[in-house]
Amino acid sequence: MEPVTSTIAMVFSLCMFVNGSLDGHMMTDGLAQCLKVKREAERNLSDNRVNTIRYECGQVKAELRPDSEGNLKIYKILEDKYSE
Repeated sequence: MEPVTSTIAMVFSLCMFVNGSLDGHMMTDGLAQCLKVKREAERNLSDNRVNTIRYECGQVKAELRPDSEGNLKIYKILEDKYSE
């Protein structure tokens, strides 16, 4: 088994918060793509989930690791603008 190589970088991410807690994130190719994906996600959100799920776009410092196809994905967010 090959060792996992990770990279630390500042990237744009769409973050999903459920009941105020970070529940998921997805790296995007910049702010414009992040806002587009956010709009699509909000449109597809069922009415009974509107008050519990919130999406935010922002730049985060993240640990990136390749997925099974070799594409870099966010493994862990190290710093974000949402921390108190």
